[in-house]
Amino acid sequence: MALAMQLPQPAGVVTSVAIALTVLIAFSRARRAAWQNHRYHFTTWRWGRVLAGLLVVGLTLSVVLT
Repeated sequence: MALAMQLPQPAGVVTSVAIALTVLIAFSRARRAAWQNHRYHFTTWRWGRVLAGLLVVGLTLSVVLT
């Protein structure tokens, strides 16, 4: 992703596609780590709820303030 961000500005769609693919691969690997390794399962749910709560608060603030 860092390499895609360093491409010159006229790269256009290439940068967006590279970033999207990088994010999809990262989510895929994180999902596989969480579901196939049971030691991560508890930690993932614990911190996932905290992050989801922060996301809801942030989205609520952005809706209210705009």
